[in-house]
Amino acid sequence: MAAMTISDAAKAIGHESRSQLYRLIQDGRLDDFVRHENGRRLIEVNGLAAAVRESTQQRSNSVTVLEPKASMDWDSIAATCNEWLDVETWGKPPWDPVRWATLYWSVVDAMTADEPEPDSVMPVSD
Repeated sequence: MAAMTISDAAKAIGHESRSQLYRLIQDGRLDDFVRHENGRRLIEVNGLAAAVRESTQQRSNSVTVLEPKASMDWDSIAATCNEWLDVETWGKPPWDPVRWATLYWSVVDAMTADEPEPDSVMPVSD
């Protein structure tokens, strides 16, 4: 698809209002999609819906913009993923889509995992 006005782009991706797109543009989250042609600000629609979904969280009464994580503890994420995945049998790339999906969701879950609870030790009766 070609670049179009923000109003038309909002309609094209199924939004009733253009205000959400303006907010995401102002926050710099859609910089890759904004074009300036003949003094007009246009937005590329190809891939726009996915970019908006990645930057927002659907609520029952509205859409809330998600704040990006400032920093990530990759050592902790790697340790968590290594516990979940059998690294020895994972194999070398190239990987099939199922492995990529598994890896992706493992990393996402590890990024949001709460501190693990210590293993409960059941007392042994004599």
